[in-house]
This record gives sequence, C-alpha cells and structure tokens, in this order.
Amino acid sequence: MKTNLTVSLALALTLASGLRGQEASPEIAGLEKAAKDFVAAYNKKDAAALAALFTENGEITDLDATDVTTGRADIQARYEDIFAAPDAAQIAIEVDSVRVVGKDLAIEDGTVHATPPGDDPVATSMNYTAVLQKSEDGVWRIASTRDRGDASDVGGELAGLAKQLKGDWTATRDGLRLDIAFGWDDSGNYLIGEMLATAADAKPLTTTIRIGWDPAKKTITWWTFDDGGGFSKGDWTPVDDDSWLIRTEGTTSDGEVTSANQSLTFDGKDSFVWNAGERLVGGEKLPDVEMRVVRQTPEPAVE
Repeated sequence: MKTNLTVSLALALTLASGLRGQEASPEIAGLEKAAKDFVAAYNKKDAAALAALFTENGEITDLDATDVTTGRADIQARYEDIFAAPDAAQIAIEVDSVRVVGKDLAIEDGTVHATPPGDDPVATSMNYTAVLQKSEDGVWRIASTRDRGDASDVGGELAGLAKQLKGDWTATRDGLRLDIAFGWDDSGNYLIGEMLATAADAKPLTTTIRIGWDPAKKTITWWTFDDGGGFSKGDWTPVDDDSWLIRTEGTTSDGEVTSANQSLTFDGKDSFVWNAGERLVGGEKLPDVEMRVVRQTPEPAVE
C-alpha cells in the first residue's frame, strides 16, 4: 500500500535529534538549517516551501526506483496532493549518520517517522538515504532522496488496518446479527476485537479476535477464539489499499478441522464487505457467505 511516507522522505535530516557526522565539519551548521527549514515547512503543509528546498532537478525515488518525481514543479504538486488528504501526517526524522563526501556534497542515512492526526495515532516509519548538494549561494539543497524500506514497529505495521477497523460495526443476514468492536490492546502491539453473533434459533456466540504482526513471515496474522471452544488462525494478504485476502484454518470445539478463504473489501470508511468461500468443516463443504458490515452510529450524548 502506498503511504505518505514515500513522499515525506524528501530530506535526510532531522531537527529533533540533531545531525551526527562521522567527523566534525563546518558544513554541518548549513545542513542543520536545511533540516529545520524542511521540518517546519512539512508540518505547516507548505508544498511550495518544500519544493524550494530541492535542487532544480532534485528527485524523490521509492525503494525500487519505480516511482520517481523529478523537478521542483512536480515535487510541489506531489506534496500538494499529500497535504490535501485529511489524514496528512506530521513527521520527525531520526538521523543515523551524515557524511560530507566531497566538495559541496553530503550523504545522510536515517529514519523518518510519520504520525497521522487523530485521538489514537500510531506512527509508521521508513528508512532513507538522501544526497544533498551545496549551491553557489552556499545553501544546502536536496539533490536526491530514496526510500530504503519500511522500519515500522509492530504498532506501525498495523496502523493502516487499525485505521480502517477501529470502532463498532454491525451486520445482519438471514436472521443472524453480528456486533463487532475493534480497538488497540493496552500494549499497543495488537488489535483486539470482540464479535457477538445472535440468532433467534441459536445460543449467542461470542468470539474474541487478536490481530498482530508476524515479524518472521512479514505478514499480519489473526487469531480467533469462540466461547464454545473453537479457534482459528489466518494470515492477511493486502490486495490493494482497500482489500485483504485471509486464509484461515482452525478447529471446532468438537475437534473438526475448519478452513476458509476470506476477503475483506472496504467501501469507504463506514462499511466493508466480508466474504467467506471454500468453507470446509470436517471435510464437508459449506455454502459461501457474503455480508455487508456497516459502522454503528454512535449514540447521542446525554446532557
């Protein structure tokens, strides 16, 4: 999924932590000023001021060099698109090293942290390398910056999904009602959910859900446990910004093996379609299921 991180890597400097060079250099003061100017402009959402921090032919490049923006005009337009979004992040940059490698040329490596707005924000992080060039007027400007891969902590890896899932949801189909709630656990490392299924002809069933990040497989994983004694586990694979595929396997309370191919497709911020196909219980194939799940409207406050 594309995030604001790629385009926020336009400067490999930081105001918060200060620049740390391999050797003391009189150029560090100029690099620090460039950092202050960049952080201030970005967090003020000033696209024109950001573009002016680049050389005339400066560029922003992603990890695979498949997404490249070149030149001040296009860089300004790219930032304008980012800042137009309601979830535009605030950034801070943590520098690992800055090296003056030649006359009027410096290289910096570090990590940029982007924190979205909201009451419960979780930062996502990206490693970067940037090349800065000093112009004839003595000002350091960005010649090139490149992403070097995601560096988010566990919470950051879940941040995108958390933004979509957090809150209270409900769905009804053929006499079955689902009420679902998602939020962060106390550690901030897992999304926790609880689902209540009710029907006129069946006992209510409560399922607890835990969603986490598997650092070995580099994937989002979930575990579900129902109060009847059944459980399941599955890996989430992103299809695009709004869709996920989930392959789930588990066991019922009676010891029967279960499996399903599920998908979640968000339709805006207030609804998603959940589909479960190839459902097997004890080797018996069950019909596919599709439900539209909608966000519950908060109850009005009582004065």
